[in-house]
Amino acid sequence: MDLPSGSMGPKAEAACRFAEQRPGAAAVIGSLADAPALLTGEAGTRIETP
Repeated sequence: MDLPSGSMGPKAEAACRFAEQRPGAAAVIGSLADAPALLTGEAGTRIETP
């Protein structure tokens, strides 16, 4: 991914590392205000491994 370091770059990299180290787990990036929708998959960016 080519994301700016002052933007989503660090968040996406951390989420990828988290998911890679925990097969079957998911990392979700989004606003805390959207927490209920993040948990149900209705908002945010979800990164997961099989």
